[in-house]
Amino acid sequence: MAAEKIDQCMRPHGEEGVETIKRMNENHKEISEFAFGCIEFAGDARILDIGCGGGVNIEKFLKLTSGDVDGLDYSEVSVAETVKRNGPSGRCRVYHEDVCDMPIDDESYDLVTAFETIYFWPEIRKTFKEVSRIVRPGGQFMIGQGTDGNHPDDEKWLATVEGMRVYTAPELERYLLDAGFASVKSYVKKNDYIMVVIAQK
Repeated sequence: MAAEKIDQCMRPHGEEGVETIKRMNENHKEISEFAFGCIEFAGDARILDIGCGGGVNIEKFLKLTSGDVDGLDYSEVSVAETVKRNGPSGRCRVYHEDVCDMPIDDESYDLVTAFETIYFWPEIRKTFKEVSRIVRPGGQFMIGQGTDGNHPDDEKWLATVEGMRVYTAPELERYLLDAGFASVKSYVKKNDYIMVVIAQK
């Protein structure tokens, strides 16, 4: 059962996928709130949320910028739920694509975000370079995750899910700088393991 649930977290599908997205929307609130408190961006910023899940963070960003706020996910269910939540805005396009090979022009976004998703990204160095490609000069890439790589439950998750990987701040900084970002800052919530990493191009 645990492996099945994590499989749903990686790529929500079917009727259970819709329920998984609802749980994710609720369970990731604290991470989202902390991340939004760490980031600053222009009022007309163009934003892409990779691994957009149910589109909750897109909904928040749409209230904070006059620019487009797009999403990308390789789960059909996630794309459908994001469109359902944000379609009426007219400023949200959702790509059903893989982060490893995004059909997006170079330097398209001021801010790219990834909440609770890089655990499952293959070839993280190569994927970060793909993200760097679509970020404008001076733009940012923000990662929000529920662990800083030191959470006591990390080993349990790693033992349950094949292909899952957690990262520490120093690891992410090294990979992001290698990918072409100019600087990296990390924030860990006080008395918690929630971590936000922000790379600037």
